[in-house]
Amino acid sequence: MMSTALVLELRKMRGLRVGTVCAVMVAAIVALTCASLMSDTARAGFDDPDAQPWERLLMGYVMVAALISPILVAVLAGRQVDVEHQGQGWTLSRVAGFGPGLLCRAKVVVLGLLLAVAVSVQTALIVMAGLAAGITVPPSPGMWAGYAVRLLLVDLALLCLHVWLAARVENQLVGLATGMLGAFCGVFSLLMPPALARVLPWGHYAVISPLGMGEEGFLAVTPGYGWSAAFLLVVVVLFGVAVRRLDGREV
Repeated sequence: MMSTALVLELRKMRGLRVGTVCAVMVAAIVALTCASLMSDTARAGFDDPDAQPWERLLMGYVMVAALISPILVAVLAGRQVDVEHQGQGWTLSRVAGFGPGLLCRAKVVVLGLLLAVAVSVQTALIVMAGLAAGITVPPSPGMWAGYAVRLLLVDLALLCLHVWLAARVENQLVGLATGMLGAFCGVFSLLMPPALARVLPWGHYAVISPLGMGEEGFLAVTPGYGWSAAFLLVVVVLFGVAVRRLDGREV
């Protein structure tokens, strides 16, 4: 049953041009992150390890991802779920044997795969842009790859929340407004005290950052793995319970 639901969701995704929307948002993340590579000040330090060119680029990526990723997740969830609110999609699917809970789980899976591709592509493009711009200082692959994985996990957690919200509230402007609020919180969580950032869902865009600011520039810091793991676990459990309840009520 789940495999059939996944196939149906993939067909809906192609018809809704969700991939195109995702590509546009990824392009925006890459463009905004790499804009700093064009400045004369940045280019002057491309061959100087003390200028930390890769750290500057990665910190820019962290900030841009915190700004755009919440909106991307909200838009993807809204488009994929809104089709069910139109033309009695929930009712027709239930008659066909696909309850709302099953559909929500299938939507998270297919959108999660799309996000995995998006995060991988945008991270690779940013690194390639840094190399193409002329940065000769060796990058730290582990730091970049680790951040990309953590970014994907936070995106997936927020995707679960937005899919549930989109299923419960027919007006998708609510989900979009929540995503825009999340973008604001995501950026400013980088300036918040860590304790406050940890309790906000979007604050985990700051919790997963591998860099911090010191008196002499950027410092490598240990991301809050434990806090992020707890956040992901709570979201998974709540999402599982919430979508099960959807099967027992009218959506």
